[in-house]
Amino acid sequence: MDRLGIMTGILIACIGIGLSITPCLAGDRYLSGGPDLFVSLGSTSELIPGATEELPVTIGNKGTITLETYNYLSMQPMYLPTTAKSTIIELLPGDAPVLVRSNPQIIGEVQAGQIVPVTFSVDIPQAAPAGNYTMLARISYSYVPRIEQQGTADMTYYFKENETVLPVPIEIRRMVILAIEKVQSNNLSAGGEGVIDFTIRNTGQDTGIGTSLFLVSEGASPFVPFSNSVYIGDFAPGSTVQTRFKVAVSDDADPGLSYPLSLYAAYKDFEGAAATSPTVTAGVSFQDKVSFERVSAPSVVHPGTTSTVSVTYKNTGTSRVYNAKARISVINPFSSDDDTAYLGDLGPGESATALFSVKTDGGAMIKTYSADSEVRYTDEGATDYTSDNIPVLIDVQA
Repeated sequence: MDRLGIMTGILIACIGIGLSITPCLAGDRYLSGGPDLFVSLGSTSELIPGATEELPVTIGNKGTITLETYNYLSMQPMYLPTTAKSTIIELLPGDAPVLVRSNPQIIGEVQAGQIVPVTFSVDIPQAAPAGNYTMLARISYSYVPRIEQQGTADMTYYFKENETVLPVPIEIRRMVILAIEKVQSNNLSAGGEGVIDFTIRNTGQDTGIGTSLFLVSEGASPFVPFSNSVYIGDFAPGSTVQTRFKVAVSDDADPGLSYPLSLYAAYKDFEGAAATSPTVTAGVSFQDKVSFERVSAPSVVHPGTTSTVSVTYKNTGTSRVYNAKARISVINPFSSDDDTAYLGDLGPGESATALFSVKTDGGAMIKTYSADSEVRYTDEGATDYTSDNIPVLIDVQA
């Protein structure tokens, strides 16, 4: 067969199999199903109720070229049919009770055999039921299913837009979930000590075995727990427990504010593994600092005599005090062998009078003096306190 016959045979063969790049003698032809994308989770697929998870999603491309024809005049194309271009991935909740906070992610080009990681922020509500769910990854991209070669210098690319939705299986873990139903800060006041009672329900789907509850102060909280944990034993789903923590409150705390305290549970889960629940937070308030005020007029004394100094103290705080005792501190020109007086129990706004025996030196100057005094008392928990200084005026007259 001569040269012309050989060329004619090749041309007829090319036309017969329908190649899409022209001319056949001068171009490549790639036939495939285009990109074959898949997604998977880069780490565990287990999500924790009450948490915000950074979910690592991996997108890959396992596309293959099923047919390739070429000859020595062919040009190499810039894009293969298996390459996904301008790729955008969006994570959707699917049937999962979660909230996806991240916007769709632009990841650009994904070549065959390439794996690209991307991260999505996902909120899992505390009340999310445990179980297996399927989230969805919606992926849009373009690819080149057809290429034409003109002569030996130019190639034309025909792009096609495509979209695919792929499943992303996840699991929401069975856990103990705490819900604070009631908080009561029994007569707790600034600068004092007291107890905070919590009523807590397990709204999760797991029974906590050997459960302990832990109290945590948040940030610059004025609360200081004496003991930050209590043992409550097994904590079944739907059950309620009442627990109490003793705390101290800093002296400069603002009673007009509610401050956060957080709780979490430590327990053994259904698999016998150590686990902790998500943290829950409640605002706790308290009363103003217990304070006293002198509401009586200055006592009159005379040089060289022993007199009774009468001082009326008023409870200007918002808490009741118990077994209150007033004590006066005198200095020259005064002295006292009887510097303490019993006031008893005083509710908010109530007053009581203390009587002190005070001796005035004969050389005392005629003027009004100020002596220091204080009130010592207990709260309803029998904790001892001492008030701030309360000035007592003593008027020395001739």
